[in-house]
Amino acid sequence: MFRKWLALVMVAFSFQAFGLQDTPDMEPSSSHYIKDELYIFMHSGAGRNYRILGSVEAGTPITILENNRDAEFMKIKEHTEGRTGWVESRYVTDEMSRAEQLPIISGRLADSQASLQGLQSENGRLKQQLSSARRELNELKTQTDSQAREIKQLSSTLENQEKDEMVKWFTRGGMVAGAGVLLGVILTFLPKKRGRNSEWV
Repeated sequence: MFRKWLALVMVAFSFQAFGLQDTPDMEPSSSHYIKDELYIFMHSGAGRNYRILGSVEAGTPITILENNRDAEFMKIKEHTEGRTGWVESRYVTDEMSRAEQLPIISGRLADSQASLQGLQSENGRLKQQLSSARRELNELKTQTDSQAREIKQLSSTLENQEKDEMVKWFTRGGMVAGAGVLLGVILTFLPKKRGRNSEWV
């Protein structure tokens, strides 16, 4: 029997020591919460022996009105129902509850998804523009190649025409020169007319 009582006393002391380790050093302020996954009682005073005013669900946003470090209790005010009472300090945290984090995270997720959809849409539009630019570039390259071939053909035709024109000019010049030489030869063989003075000699 004594051993049972000794074990109970040790367990009680261990719970008290655990409570002292987890007691947060918080000043009176708002933006605090009841820890998640807990269901605690609100008392009318700073201790378990005070009358229970009701229960406080996990994740409930609260305002700390007073912190009794000796009794390890805090006087709080609920944001939902406006009740005021005392709860154990170890069950109070300054981390936002999951219940309040969920809509914020959901909103951020929705914004991220909308941003992602916008980026995907923009990416698709840029891909279409890139594809269109590549097609235009290929068309311009084809036109450039065709124009280069036409210019080459025209240059070759013009060069041939110049050669033909030069041949014609050389031929005409040769014909004129030949005709002049032939005329000179003919003139040398023609008999000269005698003058009147030579007839009376």
